[in-house]
Amino acid sequence: MTHHTITTPASIPVTTTRDRRYRALGALALAAGVAVTTTACAGISEALSERNAGHTKAFTYDSGRSGKNAEVLPAWVPDDAADVRGVFRTTGDEVILLMDADVADLPVTCQAVDDAHPLATAPARDGVKAEDVRDASTLKAGWWTAGQEQDATFVCDGWWVGEADGALFAFTPELTAVEIEEQPDPA
Repeated sequence: MTHHTITTPASIPVTTTRDRRYRALGALALAAGVAVTTTACAGISEALSERNAGHTKAFTYDSGRSGKNAEVLPAWVPDDAADVRGVFRTTGDEVILLMDADVADLPVTCQAVDDAHPLATAPARDGVKAEDVRDASTLKAGWWTAGQEQDATFVCDGWWVGEADGALFAFTPELTAVEIEEQPDPA
């Protein structure tokens, strides 16, 4: 019977504590690079998605109160409004809203539209004239009927507000200088 003896050369590297630290730092740097790349890709994906949606975003809130707490909805929206839906342009000022609420729930600061107070654009910023603001919605949503902003019966802090099919709708106009990009068909 033959015995084989395995010999270990003296030149096999031995891992030291210092080597482990460098490897750990390298692994940490690699992980940080992956995290930054992933975050950047997510930001790029979101920007491309937004662009493909015509620079618009949709939102929903269970109540007017929750949307106001998130600092998305204007102060005039009734706290008890339910099923609040909206679309806004990320490159401008236009917003459309629909909510389950009643005109009786609007604050007294909302002005009724009549001969003395016609429906007209009211620039929200200094230096902007009425002719610098559109008077028709350019946003799309499956729940928004084209042209319904013209049926508004109240103006609440510059928003055109009306009632249709037992719900409140609202519109705030867009500046004429803002490019209106093609939007996908509403869902």
